[in-house]
Amino acid sequence: MNNDCEITPTKTAVVDWRNADFFQDVVSSDLQLPVEDFTILDVSVANATEKTAGYMSLMHRVTLQVQVHERKATSSATGESQLKRLSFIVKEKSEKAFGGEMVDMMRAFPKEMEVYATMLPAFEKLWEDVGDKVKFGPRVFKVTSTPFTVIVMEDLKPTGYRMKECNAGLSQQDCETVLQKLAKFHAASVVYHEQNGPYPDDFKDGMFSEGLIAEFEQYYAPLFDSYLQALGELRYPAQIIEALKPMRGKIYSKASHLFKLDPAKFNVLNHGDVWINNIQFNDHDLLLLDYQISFYGSPSFDLLYFIINSASLDVRTEKFDHLIDHYHRHLVEGMQKLNAKTSIPSLQELHADIQAHGFLVCVTSMEGLAMMLAMPDLELDMDLLGSMEPAGVEFRRKLFTNARFVKMIEKLMPFMWEKGFLVDGME
Repeated sequence: MNNDCEITPTKTAVVDWRNADFFQDVVSSDLQLPVEDFTILDVSVANATEKTAGYMSLMHRVTLQVQVHERKATSSATGESQLKRLSFIVKEKSEKAFGGEMVDMMRAFPKEMEVYATMLPAFEKLWEDVGDKVKFGPRVFKVTSTPFTVIVMEDLKPTGYRMKECNAGLSQQDCETVLQKLAKFHAASVVYHEQNGPYPDDFKDGMFSEGLIAEFEQYYAPLFDSYLQALGELRYPAQIIEALKPMRGKIYSKASHLFKLDPAKFNVLNHGDVWINNIQFNDHDLLLLDYQISFYGSPSFDLLYFIINSASLDVRTEKFDHLIDHYHRHLVEGMQKLNAKTSIPSLQELHADIQAHGFLVCVTSMEGLAMMLAMPDLELDMDLLGSMEPAGVEFRRKLFTNARFVKMIEKLMPFMWEKGFLVDGME
């Protein structure tokens, strides 16, 4: 993010953002020109992502045709104005997106605005001060909260950033690269906490919150029942099925309890949703997107969530311990370089923390990972995923009988059992 661009929540009198007036200050910031030096000739808005991406918001790619006027003091020999084509990504809060009132309850947009406006620039400045140029996310030009809620950010596509294909999962090398960036993010978040005090209250909870149990348990209950039924039909050992049965109706509650902040432990600002669709790669770097459910707590969340959801079939289990070790090495290096005062957990302590939070692997295997593997064979419908109606039951049946899910769970279920992740889930 460009630290020269100060982002402040903007109040505007217009009732929609799809117009030239709304983008005046965006273009001014991007081109580093006063508004009188250009004219926005055209605003074109299109969907920026597939239907299955960005569940809690709508994503738009906005293309502007901008005429840059000549300046008298620096007029060119031809005396002609210059025509530029600029593109931006607009992330919009909308009742059409999945989540509805949950987006407000989770404080998704205020959180993300705070991360983009305050935290990422500060984290990047910490690294810049020790001689490293580190970028964690796209440059953000404008955020608005009234009368509509949108975030305007740079379009990464023209600069060579791309999303990896999700079904195959990431290679070991790609996973290592992501974990290196994540370690730098976590290390900076620790030093930021040291220098600025506790994170705002919005960051006390992430994807799992004890305050949302009543709302989300009813979504997870039928999902878990269908998951158990699928495991039974796949003839998994009775000891595994019996170990999971006590968790019926308590999946979300258990996960929320696991990730309740323990101030006595090592904590970081978790990205909260690090998976393959929220990572953009180019030939030399990667950026993290979507900070809507960031939270302060155990780093085990980001580590488990990323590796299980995003690593390729063999890497997520056979290289799991290696990836944790790789992250730890870079976390130690990062915290030392940033002169952190907080005690750095040992590798053994980190593995113990992973063990304590391991039930998250089961939760994510039946939701995020299952959905990712189902694409594009099954058109995802978040409402059907937790529905008790016959259409919901049939949707989940297709989800858990998908060939890629079956192949994945054949490797992941023994891994969870051997690691003790399922036994912890009963406590």
